[in-house]
Amino acid sequence: MRTLITAVICLFAAACGNESTTEEKTNTDTTVKANLDTPGVSDVPVTTNDTVFTAFGNEPFWALYVIRGNKLLFHPADGPDVEVPYTIPTQPDAITQRYSSAGDSATIELVIIKKDCSDGMSDMTHRYETNVKVNAVTYRGCGRE
Repeated sequence: MRTLITAVICLFAAACGNESTTEEKTNTDTTVKANLDTPGVSDVPVTTNDTVFTAFGNEPFWALYVIRGNKLLFHPADGPDVEVPYTIPTQPDAITQRYSSAGDSATIELVIIKKDCSDGMSDMTHRYETNVKVNAVTYRGCGRE
């Protein structure tokens, strides 16, 4: 009898876990939490369907999202988010892309270089090296499409 009760409890627990995972994967809301493998930015809501590039770094943690046709959104570790309108990138050479935009109270420049990059905190190698300038402050990090 104890074995049966234990088996039923285990099945119930497993079913509950699977149900929440399925619900999470099939959620059709257009905003979801940012990629959980980006250190320090797991609570930033972004539009996944239109996010074409994510730049990120640490010490301090920060992230910048390029949201096609909408905006460039910079999320620092502390302080308010900075948004500027989306602009079409320029491509000065075969391995570099550059976004440059200004809003009412901010400017953002993003340079993406197709070059392996280590974020310094994990053993992961990312495909892009990034340089982000928000107003007068420069951040160096990695990026991914």
